[in-house]
Amino acid sequence: MRLLIVFLLVISPIFADHDEYDEYERQEYHLPLDVSYLNLNNDQYKQIKHIVKKFKHEHKEFHEESEKIRKKISKLFLSEKFDRDEFVRLSNNLKNLSVEIQADFFVKVHRLLTPKQKKRFVKYMQEWEVE
Repeated sequence: MRLLIVFLLVISPIFADHDEYDEYERQEYHLPLDVSYLNLNNDQYKQIKHIVKKFKHEHKEFHEESEKIRKKISKLFLSEKFDRDEFVRLSNNLKNLSVEIQADFFVKVHRLLTPKQKKRFVKYMQEWEVE
């Protein structure tokens, strides 16, 4: 019986399912805001490093602005009368800022990448959303 179990364990890798795919197409472990899966050349890497650094800085500023707006919204809610129009204006400003940061980033990255790299980037595009 032990021999049968050992035999099955030894031959099981032979029959294991293996899907053919691009090595960067599907990764189990992926670091957020990492671009190593894009297989960039040196020039692209230098440029994207600058773009990502700027994106992270803008993302940080967005969060600081977001906190300010949340405090303003809290004050609105605590006031005697809730100003719906001001709430909508503040919320739209925050969303517009988010979209602007993300759009600028995508424009810069789009110019830099090859079509094959763009396909890889799209798989992780959601992690670049400004929230």
